[in-house]
Amino acid sequence: MTDHRRQPPRPSDAAVLTLRPDLPSRAGFDSDHPLAKGMAAVDGPALSHLGDLAALLPNGDAGPVEIMSDATGPWMLAMLVALTEIRGVARETLRGALCNDVIADAQSPAAPRWSTAAALDLGADTLSWTRRVLPDLRGARLHVSSQGDPVTAMAMALRSGLALLAASSRREKPEHLRAAAQGVEFVMPGDSAQHRAAGAILAALWHDLLVERHGPDFARRDDLVLYRSDAVAPARIENAISAAELREALERVEREAICHSLADTPPPPAAVPEDRTEALARWRRERDGNAVQKSLLALREAAKRGINIMGPSVACAKAGVTTGEWARVLADALPAAEPLLVHEIPAVTNLGDLDDACASIEQAARGLARPVTVLVVRPGLDARPPAGLPLLRAAQDCGVELRDPGPRRLPADIAAAVSRDRPHVLIFAIHSSQSVEMAIESIDALRQAGFGMIPTLCLLGFDCKYATQGEFQTEVHLRAAGEISAQTFLNDLAELVTLRNSGTY
Repeated sequence: MTDHRRQPPRPSDAAVLTLRPDLPSRAGFDSDHPLAKGMAAVDGPALSHLGDLAALLPNGDAGPVEIMSDATGPWMLAMLVALTEIRGVARETLRGALCNDVIADAQSPAAPRWSTAAALDLGADTLSWTRRVLPDLRGARLHVSSQGDPVTAMAMALRSGLALLAASSRREKPEHLRAAAQGVEFVMPGDSAQHRAAGAILAALWHDLLVERHGPDFARRDDLVLYRSDAVAPARIENAISAAELREALERVEREAICHSLADTPPPPAAVPEDRTEALARWRRERDGNAVQKSLLALREAAKRGINIMGPSVACAKAGVTTGEWARVLADALPAAEPLLVHEIPAVTNLGDLDDACASIEQAARGLARPVTVLVVRPGLDARPPAGLPLLRAAQDCGVELRDPGPRRLPADIAAAVSRDRPHVLIFAIHSSQSVEMAIESIDALRQAGFGMIPTLCLLGFDCKYATQGEFQTEVHLRAAGEISAQTFLNDLAELVTLRNSGTY
C-alpha cells in the first residue's frame, strides 16, 4: 500500500485558478434568459460565450485551472480549450482539473436539464477525452465534503468516481478505461495525519473496487488523493477509519435514491451592469450564424448517437455558440432529468405517530370529489430537490396526492400547471431570493388569470433567509422546512383545505 503520509504536494497545484461561473452559467442559461433574472454575475462571472472567457483570462496561460461548473463543466472545459487554440497555444499545455461530481451536481441548484445517466455519460466523455488530448488535466476531481460524517462523505465521493468509471466502461475499450481511471482524483478536506491515514484507506479501497468491478491491470497510484492544506476550517476526523467501515458506507450510499445537496445557497441578488443584455445580443449578431448552426447540429448528432461530445463542443465554442445554446441542444437530444418520486424517499417518521394529523386530512377531504391534491412548484433557477422532502413524503403517506411540474418554473409555467392540475393547495419550495420574487409574480399571474387566491404555503429551505410575510402582501403561510414537524405540516394542509372548502379563499 502506498504510504500517503509521505506524499509531497503536487507542484502544479501550488497556485490554482478556480473557474467557478455564476449560477446561470453553471446551470446552462445565458445571462439574458428570464431564469437568470437577478442572478447573472452574482456569485461568479457570467460566462455566456467564448468572449466572456477571453475577457476573464486576458493574459494567455493562467497556470493550473480548477473548473467548478456543475452541469456545464464539459462546456467550460471546451471553451477553455478553444480559447487556448485560438491564441496559438498548444492545448496539451493546459493544466489543472475539472471538478466533475455528477451525482452531487444532480442534486445541486445548477443541476442539469438532462438525466443523471446522461450526465454520467457526458462525464465519461470528458474523462476519456481529457486523458487522450490533455495529459496534464484531470477529468474528474472529486472533493470529499467537509460536512457531516467523514466516512459517509468519503463514500459519496467514491460512489461518484465509480459511477463515472462504470459509464466509461460502457463506452470505452478496457485499455481506454484504464487510461480514463488515471484521470480521477480525490481531494480530502484537510491535511492532518488523520486525513492522510483516511486518504490511504480510500486509495486502497478505490484500487480494490476497480479490480473487482472492471478486472485486473489497474495500477496503484501515488497521486490519487490530494490534501487541502489551505482549508480554512478543515473537517475533523476524530476516529480511525477502517476499510471495512468505508466499504459498508459505500454500499449504503449506492443504495440511496436521494442524495441531499450540501451546495451553498446563492447570495441575494446584486446590481448587474445594464449593458450585459446588449453585449450578449451584439455577440449573437456579429458571429457567423451558419457556423453556429452547423456546429450545433454536429453536437446534437453526437449526443443522440452516443459519440463523444467534447470535440463538437470545442467546435461550438470556436463558432460562437453560447452557454444556453449548448445546454439547450443537449437537453433536447438527451433523456430529460428524472421526475421527483417522493415515494422513493425513505420515511423518517413512524406513520403511527401521525394518526391525528392524517385524521385531520381525511376530515378536510370529506365532500371532495377527489383526494386532496397539492401542487409543489419550484420557481426560479434553483433546481435542487424541494425543501421539506420528508414532510411531502408524510403527506403522501396520509393520502395526499402530490403533483410536481419539475424545477425552474417561470410564473407562466406555474399558472399552466395550476390550470392543468387544479390543486387544493399550492406549495412553493423556496431556496433563494429569486425564488421569493418569482413566487410573488406567480401569485399575481394566477390572480390575473382568474384563479383567485389559492391556499398557499411556502416551504423555506433550511438556509433560506430571504422570505418574509410582508414581501408577499397577501395571505401566504411561511414555514421553515427544517424546523417544522410532519404533524404541524399536515395540520397546516388540513387547515388550508378546510378554509378553501368554506369559501374563505
